[in-house]
Amino acid sequence: MPSSLRVLHVISSLSPLCGGPSVSMHSMLKALRRRGIAADVAATDDDGGRARLDVPLDGPVEIDGQSARYFPRQTVKYGFSAPMSRWLRVHVRRYDIVHTHGLFSFAPLAAAWYARAAGVPYIMRPAGVLDTWGLQNKSRVVKAVSLRLVERPLLCSAAAVHFTTPLEKARAARLALPIRPIVLPTGMEIEGLAEEVSPEPADVSAADGKRMILYLARIHPIKRVDVLLRAYAALQSRESTELVIAGDGDPALLGRLKQLAADLGLGDDVRWTGFAEGELKRRLLSRAAVFVLPSASENFGMAVAEAMSAAKPVIVTTGCGLAEFVARHGAGMVVDESVAALRTALTELLASEPRRRTLGEAGRAAAQRELSLDAFGARLEGLYRTVLAPGTTGAQAKVAALEP
Repeated sequence: MPSSLRVLHVISSLSPLCGGPSVSMHSMLKALRRRGIAADVAATDDDGGRARLDVPLDGPVEIDGQSARYFPRQTVKYGFSAPMSRWLRVHVRRYDIVHTHGLFSFAPLAAAWYARAAGVPYIMRPAGVLDTWGLQNKSRVVKAVSLRLVERPLLCSAAAVHFTTPLEKARAARLALPIRPIVLPTGMEIEGLAEEVSPEPADVSAADGKRMILYLARIHPIKRVDVLLRAYAALQSRESTELVIAGDGDPALLGRLKQLAADLGLGDDVRWTGFAEGELKRRLLSRAAVFVLPSASENFGMAVAEAMSAAKPVIVTTGCGLAEFVARHGAGMVVDESVAALRTALTELLASEPRRRTLGEAGRAAAQRELSLDAFGARLEGLYRTVLAPGTTGAQAKVAALEP
């Protein structure tokens, strides 16, 4: 039954090349549509780097059964868009609640500013940028100044600050910001991934019957693909395996990683597929023996959740937001960021097909139970209605019961 609730989501980019926050935005739109909630989204035409999406800029288009508006980006740095600013200033007051995604970029900050000025309740999702790694390793001085003068006032005035895992919330807590935090894991479309799991031996890749180790994520320094390559090179049983790196990123970094693979003597044992989505992604997940994400810092880890949904055992590092979820549900192995720890975990899982199957089935069950779109939509609607409840003075206490 349709709801009278009107929600506006604002994000810098909806391009899948921009990583997990953009991908999870689609899940939010689908989850809210299933609950009859009209959710509009405003984004720029950013398609990663200097590229632009080929999308209409003169009106709304349908995405995931909801309405989306794209605005031209005038600058690559921070994604400034004057047309978006003008639109937000006029239209933000038409919504019951505004949900922003990201920090240190124009779109979400402008939306929060206009919402606050118009007296519209707003929720801010930092999307991982308040973690220690991001603040210390990328534009450190600029971010420190911006956080004090721009982000902090908006975060402190938000009805809630949306974190996707307890780890992300804990990292942000180190900043001692007087905010109203809520942990609400991202949901996803599970059914399609689960159906793609092959009834035949699912750990056999297309390359000469070798067992596939799959990395499926952006290529970025924070993801530590170099550690994965070194751990793979140290495997004693490497001749019966294949490492697939499915992702894209900065060409210079990609070139260095490929050179590292060559220097380690990996040769044809590593397959670089580039960005993978749709059928290619489902096929890779179906054929993988083990999924690996050795990230130094990950606020959630959508690819990890997808791998669990496809009944694949996962290996993640302690820096991954879903590490606690993986350990709690017995869906894989959680290791430190060292080459030795990752090599040991790979060796153990590759040696036992029954153990891989047990871990994979446990992960799929947990994902279906806690990370489905239906579960996500119910929690998200609960958050919105709690924020909008008469007499609400802060979201934190009331939404605590919504956290799984």
